[in-house]
Amino acid sequence: MNRDKTLTSRWKNFRYARRIFQIISLFLFLFLIFATAALTGAGFDSHNSASLPYQVELFLNMDPLAALTVLLSTFTIPSTMLISLFIIALTIFTGRSFCGWICPLGTLNHGVSEFKPSLSAGKKVKINAPKKSAKIKYLFLITLLITAFFGSAAAGIFDPISIVTRGVALTVLPVINYFGESFTHSAFSSQSLFAKNLADTLYSAGAGVLFHKSGLITASGVLLSIFFASILIANRFVPRMWCRYFCPLGALLGLFSRFSLFELKKDKSKCTDCKKCEQFCSQAASPIPGTKWERAECDLCMNCVSVCDDDALSFGLSGFKETTSKDAPDISRRHVIESAVAGAVIVPVLRTGALNTIKGRPDPACIRPPGAIIEEDFLKRCIRCGQCMKICPNNALHPAFDEAGPEGLFTPVLVPKVGYCEPSCTLCTQVCPTAAIKQVSEDQKTGVNNAKLLKIGTAFIEQGRCLPFSMDTPCTVCEEFCPVSPKAIRLEERSSVFKSGAENKKLLAPFVNPDLCSGCGACENACPVHDQPAIKITSSGESRSPQNKLTLK
Repeated sequence: MNRDKTLTSRWKNFRYARRIFQIISLFLFLFLIFATAALTGAGFDSHNSASLPYQVELFLNMDPLAALTVLLSTFTIPSTMLISLFIIALTIFTGRSFCGWICPLGTLNHGVSEFKPSLSAGKKVKINAPKKSAKIKYLFLITLLITAFFGSAAAGIFDPISIVTRGVALTVLPVINYFGESFTHSAFSSQSLFAKNLADTLYSAGAGVLFHKSGLITASGVLLSIFFASILIANRFVPRMWCRYFCPLGALLGLFSRFSLFELKKDKSKCTDCKKCEQFCSQAASPIPGTKWERAECDLCMNCVSVCDDDALSFGLSGFKETTSKDAPDISRRHVIESAVAGAVIVPVLRTGALNTIKGRPDPACIRPPGAIIEEDFLKRCIRCGQCMKICPNNALHPAFDEAGPEGLFTPVLVPKVGYCEPSCTLCTQVCPTAAIKQVSEDQKTGVNNAKLLKIGTAFIEQGRCLPFSMDTPCTVCEEFCPVSPKAIRLEERSSVFKSGAENKKLLAPFVNPDLCSGCGACENACPVHDQPAIKITSSGESRSPQNKLTLK
C-alpha cells in the first residue's frame, strides 16, 4: 500500500490542523521577534521607547518552566507569567499538545526532522521505538529545578523557549544582516541600475530586520549560535532528538500529562501489525496496539491515527478499557536522588569567581542593563532569553561569557566597544519577562526632573593610553560624545610634558566627573584608540549595588 493511501484515515484532518497550527504559532513567534527588531533596527526612536506596540515576550510568559524556575529561586512570580497556568491546564486536558502544536523550537525540530535522508520502513520503526534514554530529560529537569531552589535561574540556558528566542534573535538575525549588508554594498557599488534599485528597495523595506546587528560578535554569541545549530542539526540523526531526550520543558509537561483527560485508544483486534504508526510517530510514544502507550512522551502529532488504515487507533477521552499506558517515566529513586544532589552541588560550583565574596562586587566588566536588580537576585531571575539584547537599538547588550562567572553564562552585559546605552532608551526594561530588569522611566534613567541618576557603571581614563596625556596629541572625542547633560567629561588645559620649540605645548585633556557619569559607554565606544580604548567603563558605582562603590567610604 503506497504512502498516499495511509492518509485516508478520518484523522488526517487533525494532522493537517496540527501542521497549520504549528505554522501559525511559529509565524507569530517570528513576527514578534522580527517586528521588535524592526522597531529599533533602522535607528532609535524615542517614541518607541515609551511603550512597545506588541507583547514581545508572549511566548516566554507562556512558559511553565520559566515560571517555575523563577518561583523556586525567588518564591515569587511575575504576574505576567501567570499565563503559563493556561499551558498547564491545557496539558492536563490534552497531554503534551504544547510540544506538538505550539512550541516554536518543537516546530523547527519537527520541520528539520522531515528533511532527512529516506529510510526504509524497518529503520524508521527502529529509530522511533521507545528508548530508555528518554528518561534523561526527567533527570535533567530535576537537576535544573533543584538548582533553581538553591537560587540560580541557570535552567534558562536549556529552556526551549529561551533557546529558540536567543537562536533566532542572536543567530538568525545576524546572519540575515550579514548577507543583507553584503548584497546591498555590492549592489550599490556595481554598475547595474537594476541591482542598485533592488538594493535600495531592500534597504528601505528591510532596514529594521536586514540591518539589525546583534549576536555573533562576542565569544558567547558564537557559543550560543553553535548550541542552537547543534540542536537543529541533531534532528538529521534522530527525529526531534532534543524534544525526546533532553528538553526540560517537555519533561515538565510530560509529568503533568499523566493526568490528561485525552488519550490514545488502541483496538488490538483491528490491528494488522503494519507498524505504520511507529514509522511516523514523532516522539517514540509506542502507539502500536498491544504495547503500553507512552503517555508522557506523546505530543499529539496525530501521525499515528492518520496513517492507520485499519482504524485501530483513535484519540478520545480517557476510560477506554482496552487502552494501557505508561503514565510516568521509569526512573529509579537512586537516579532521582543523584540528580537532586547534582543540582545542589552545581550552584556553588557555578558561582566560583562570579562575585568577590568579601566585597560582594561583580567583575568590573559585568556591566548590567539599566534597571537590573542587584547581582545575586539578578542571577535568580534571569532566564537568558535574550529579549533585552534583541531589542537594544545600539547593539550594546550581548550574552556574557566569563564576565559574570560560569553561572552568568548568556546573561546580558553591556559591551561598550560594540555599542553604548542610549540615555533616553528604556526598551530593555520593558521586555524582561521575569523582572530581572525592572522597568524604569526616562526621567529615572537620565536623572532629570529631580530623579536620581541611574548609573550602570563609571568611566575611567587610562592616562598612559589617552592621546593628550601620553602622546601630546589633541583629542576631545570622549567629551564630544558624552551624551549626558551636564557632561560627565570636562576638558582642562594642561601643559605638555614635552616641549615644542621654546614654548610648552598646551592641550585640552579630559577628566571624568563620577557623580555625573551614568556609565553608558558612549565615550569608550567613540574613543579613537581602537585596540584598547583609553577610556573604559567598569561596573563600579552602579546604582543597583550599595557594595560596588568607587571607594571604600
